[in-house]
Amino acid sequence: MKKTLNDSLREEFGTILKQTQFANLIIAKKIDPTIISGAFEKLLSADRFLEAELEDIDKARGEFENYIINTIKTKRHSNGN
Repeated sequence: MKKTLNDSLREEFGTILKQTQFANLIIAKKIDPTIISGAFEKLLSADRFLEAELEDIDKARGEFENYIINTIKTKRHSNGN
């Protein structure tokens, strides 16, 4: 089966996150790996980047930031913090 560009990007991103310096940073900063993965998926879903205009990039950036913020707020609320 042929890999898509997104498959290759996911694989490369996963490899980067497993590198010692990043893995240690994620642990030290107590970052939830599911937030990182979800935010990355949000970026990948913005396939409009192939012919992106500045407003497309800004919109995708906003979606990425909102995903992270909303996920953190939801997790904190669920944990009673």
